[in-house]
Amino acid sequence: MKRWGRHSGMAVLVLLVWAGLKVPWELRLARERSEIMYGAELPPMSMELRDSLGQGMTLAALGGFRGVAANFLWLSVTTAWEEQQWTRLRALAEMVVLLSAEGVFFWENAGWHMAYNASVSAERFSGDAERGEGPRMRNVESMHWIKQGIELYERGIRAIPEKPKLYEMLALLYQQRLQDHEKAAHYFELASQKEGAPVYLERFAGFALEKAGEREKAYAHWVKLWQSSEEHGPGPRRWGMIEERIRKLEKN
Repeated sequence: MKRWGRHSGMAVLVLLVWAGLKVPWELRLARERSEIMYGAELPPMSMELRDSLGQGMTLAALGGFRGVAANFLWLSVTTAWEEQQWTRLRALAEMVVLLSAEGVFFWENAGWHMAYNASVSAERFSGDAERGEGPRMRNVESMHWIKQGIELYERGIRAIPEKPKLYEMLALLYQQRLQDHEKAAHYFELASQKEGAPVYLERFAGFALEKAGEREKAYAHWVKLWQSSEEHGPGPRRWGMIEERIRKLEKN
């Protein structure tokens, strides 16, 4: 009976969080979607959700169950993704990252759902073809979700700045979704400087600078990598590739 009491208490607390947040968040996001339909310029989503919790009283009640609650709610995020309910997914993801702000997985995947899944879905299906607003509507709404992804990654970086993964994800977003290779290079470089970062990130930064047309900066970056070590033998840093980039830029 004691075990059941603990579990049922946790369930009640999770439901309290859900009841307190679901309605205002979905109403707000629905209003934003309505504004998109009329071509309004949307501001980035703020952190007002924290205030709606009443100084953290509900989270304080959850206590040690916050991680469990986050995992529980993430199941609903997955369901929303499968059903392509993007507004609901955004609200659920916000609750999850609030419950588990130090969980890289939640920030990473919440941003991915917004910037990739939701935005690509908008590109394909948004707008009213009969009113001739399909292409414009698709572009506007797709960019809205990309901005949501950027906002989530930026907040995740502020929450856990020592982890390289979210810098890498933000770099990839700028590179793949916006073709902003200069910003991608910036975040690849920041990611490469974090403890435990994969060594390929420093090469990604150089390639991104080249794609951005920043030849001098790219050359300086490759040279800096080469000079960072006196050993240039076989290994994960791919010294041969770095030397190749230096020689190519010197010729051109």
